[in-house]
Amino acid sequence: MLVRVRDAAAVARAGADAVVQAAQRALHEHGGFRLVLAGGNTPRACYELLSGELRAEVEWRRVSVFFGDERCVPPDAAESNYRMARETLLDPLDLRGAAVRRIAGELPPETAAADYDAELRRYWAEGEPMFDLVLLGMGPEGHTASLFPGSPALEERSRLAVAVEVPATPASRVTLTPPAFRASRQILFLVSGAEKADAIARVFGGESEVPAGAVAALAPSRFLVDEAAAAKVPA
Repeated sequence: MLVRVRDAAAVARAGADAVVQAAQRALHEHGGFRLVLAGGNTPRACYELLSGELRAEVEWRRVSVFFGDERCVPPDAAESNYRMARETLLDPLDLRGAAVRRIAGELPPETAAADYDAELRRYWAEGEPMFDLVLLGMGPEGHTASLFPGSPALEERSRLAVAVEVPATPASRVTLTPPAFRASRQILFLVSGAEKADAIARVFGGESEVPAGAVAALAPSRFLVDEAAAAKVPA
């Protein structure tokens, strides 16, 4: 499902509102909210809204935070998805300790992936949803999390997190896999910018080799897309 909004700020606002709604529903239904965070500029603005003017809308002490992917860098590195989330969301909301399940990007990639796979399995009863909401972005070539076109990780059928080498900097990363995304109640893509227009058109043209489209097919999914990114999708 594609939802068009005006610009990147509107994507962030709609994304933050969607997180609040999903959190309130999950907290009412089963007393907790398991949220997967994405990296990137649009999620950053979303997190700032959640930790700012919307902070009172969610009972954050009952929220558990996970990550869709991580660069293999120390947690205080500028490239770290965890650092961005910590600065914009986790620290302002005083989310720490057991509430935050980060990927240890400072470890060797295979070790970090194996550790995160084991971490996730402690939360997951197979056949039941593991996450209440997964936030994802999308790159100009259609990658999401750290699943790039042609990545062997797209064919993973058992592990929940794997180490990957990607055509970006830094190249070594850890990413969630299709089995992890399949165990999600809802996936929400936050997409903005004209450079994403071709990839969005391919996703909604049904091209299965686009990673974002492949992941979206695994669980109920919505794309919040600004006008620039949605320009090549027929209205």
